[in-house]
Amino acid sequence: MFWFRLPVFFVVITAAVRPCDSLDFSNSTVKLYLLGLFPMTGSWAGGQAVLPATKLAVQDINANPDILPGYELVLIPKDTSCDGGEATDVMYRELFNRSTTKIMILGAGCSIATEPTAQASHHWNLIQISYGSSSPKLSSRTLFPRFFRLLSPESLYNIAKLAIFREFKWKKVATLHQSVPLFSLSMADFHWDAKQRGIDIIAAESFVDNPRAQVANIKELGARIIVGGFYSQMARRVFCAAYHQKMFGAKYVWILPGWFETEWWRQQDDSIDCSVAEMDLATANYFMIYLDTMPSDTNRRPSLSGLTTSGFLQKFKEIAGTDDVESLSGHTHMTLGYDTVWAAALTLHRAQARLQELDPALTLKDFSYDGSTVKIFFQILSNLTFEGVSGPVKFTSSGDRLGLLLLRQLQAGKRVPIGLLDPTIGSGEDIIWDGYQPIIWKGGAPPIDFIIAKDDYRTIHFPVFITGTAFAVLGIILASCFLAFNVYFRKMRVIKMSSPNINNLMLVGGMMAYISIVLLGVDTGIASEEVFIGTCKAKTWCLSIGFSLAFGSMFSKTWRVHKIFTNKTAMKTVLKDARLMTSVATLVLLDVVILILWEIFDPVTAEKRLGEKVFDEENDDIVYTPIHTMCQSANLIYWIGAFYVINGLLLVFGAFLAWETRKVSIPALNDSKYIGICVYNILILSFIGAPVSFILEDPNIHFALIATLIWLATTLTLCVVFGPKIKMRNDIRPAQNTMVSAVTHDMQSRAAVDSQKEINLLRQELKILRKRCKEGSEELREESMAACSSATTASEAVEKTSKLAPDSKNDK
Repeated sequence: MFWFRLPVFFVVITAAVRPCDSLDFSNSTVKLYLLGLFPMTGSWAGGQAVLPATKLAVQDINANPDILPGYELVLIPKDTSCDGGEATDVMYRELFNRSTTKIMILGAGCSIATEPTAQASHHWNLIQISYGSSSPKLSSRTLFPRFFRLLSPESLYNIAKLAIFREFKWKKVATLHQSVPLFSLSMADFHWDAKQRGIDIIAAESFVDNPRAQVANIKELGARIIVGGFYSQMARRVFCAAYHQKMFGAKYVWILPGWFETEWWRQQDDSIDCSVAEMDLATANYFMIYLDTMPSDTNRRPSLSGLTTSGFLQKFKEIAGTDDVESLSGHTHMTLGYDTVWAAALTLHRAQARLQELDPALTLKDFSYDGSTVKIFFQILSNLTFEGVSGPVKFTSSGDRLGLLLLRQLQAGKRVPIGLLDPTIGSGEDIIWDGYQPIIWKGGAPPIDFIIAKDDYRTIHFPVFITGTAFAVLGIILASCFLAFNVYFRKMRVIKMSSPNINNLMLVGGMMAYISIVLLGVDTGIASEEVFIGTCKAKTWCLSIGFSLAFGSMFSKTWRVHKIFTNKTAMKTVLKDARLMTSVATLVLLDVVILILWEIFDPVTAEKRLGEKVFDEENDDIVYTPIHTMCQSANLIYWIGAFYVINGLLLVFGAFLAWETRKVSIPALNDSKYIGICVYNILILSFIGAPVSFILEDPNIHFALIATLIWLATTLTLCVVFGPKIKMRNDIRPAQNTMVSAVTHDMQSRAAVDSQKEINLLRQELKILRKRCKEGSEELREESMAACSSATTASEAVEKTSKLAPDSKNDK
């Protein structure tokens, strides 16, 4: 803005244009001219009430023989329109007016008009005193070295706010302000002061023109005490949003500036969607803090002018020509305008005595914008203290007034005074409650400052863990029984043919799966975080290796049957248990490699996952935050996916082997039917459990589901594989029951006869094929060679089958 550059230019030419004889000596008294800057129009026409008050002050001072005897104050009022450019223009026009010398400047009321004028007036060696202008920026002595104001800045109200917090033991507050310098700077000061006093700012929100999202965020964060800084137009939007969020009533306290116009919330406003009745509910009982510009006659000391508040109002009504004082814009600043003139007059009165003590002696009429005289004015005004109509007047080192801070509460639509804070008495931080109206608390007592947040650690309930552990132990006992059976009867033909060593590996894998259920149930509810991480890793190792042992062993046996009965070469196929164990070991080694890489590059850690907050059903001041401690790593999904791929391919391979060996009719060797059942069960349970496990958040349900699926899959697999073996063993060595023995003997005899017939047929077919190989032509001989090879293989199978056929005599 151009007026910030004007002072540099005018300082250069000031000496050339200053009038030498600008004081009027036509009368016996010397006239001292005060330039008054008043916003008579514009966004805030506060001059409507302030100008009559300043005229009243000039009248009273001129009529007082003890103040400035021999001098007469003359006010030169100018309209600034509450605009910075207009204010700067009228100020310079008057300063360049050679007919009068202005000894001080009063105003300009609006901060936007005061800032540029105060930043320039000191270049003319002028003191500027404002009756308004609450911007914290004006407290800067660097930018405004000779500026004073009788209206306390917004940041000075922090004293009262902090005193309220201390009184009601509020330690957590939220702030919401409009993004303009007046409120942004004051809120920054408040945050600093609050931090120094141990107040926690849990939310610091700002907005430009729509505060809905910010209000909702404050509620989400659980704040109950909210400090606001905004103009009345935006205040209506804030409280309409607060109404929709139900942020009013007994549990919320709003603290706002106290200089809003009367019934500001009831004014017509098309920018909000709340009715007047809804706005009445939202704004009920909010607190406001403002400079007590009109102290009660019973709660104040007598003013230097001799006027009380009621006496001032009576004289003001006469000079303003109205009884409805509150209808005038700026009526809250009336007494400030009055005391501003008194502050200037008292400064000039005391400066007169100081000037006469100089050598050579000077008087006020000798003032010609000189620096020595203005320094005297500045020193006197900085230390000035007097009782004004608006209360005690005292300035800080930054030129801000320390005045009475009045606390009010909106009760039944009226602004009711509830307390007073006098920064000039004692510590300056104690609120006076006596003599004022009591505070109305809708809940009967001050609300708490914050929703009581409690952590709800979601852990597996001990009974659920015990149940899962009990089933896991039963599974381990079952697997142990199968293992004992397998070891004890390992030399029996039917058990020996089923590869008992490989079966033992399968049972060990099943036991590891059962152990993983127990480890799955260990969480931070019964163990430390370090132990929990260890069990997470151990669970993964047990489950992955157990799966590879169980199904790798099962499929390796089937692979051996497949290799024997699908061998198309004339050579005898021999696959010992050691080779099968090597295959299983390869699968386990692959799991171990992946697990080791996982541990090295992406180790598992305990992560606390926060759930959606839940309010207590009986007390909505308490909110619970569900916390579920989980095993997590950065690339967990990829590591789990690797196991899914490997184990999935293993199941597919097992299903292929089961299909290929489905026609092998030797039960002791062929588990294809059982493998198909196991693969089917695993796939169904996996398709159910895997997606659901990622969705479930309740740890008890999650544990119960996963543990059930592991237990069912493992138990079904072991029972399907080992149940028939126990049955076959009982068929070979039945109980001593004559009827059962007879039936069993008959079945065995029939099986032997059928096997013998099949052997004879195969032998006949073999003879025919050999004869064709000898007698056929060369071309036929080449075609028959493959058939001979197949016949040889079939012969071997026949021999094996004959050996494996039940011998009723030996096994009876």
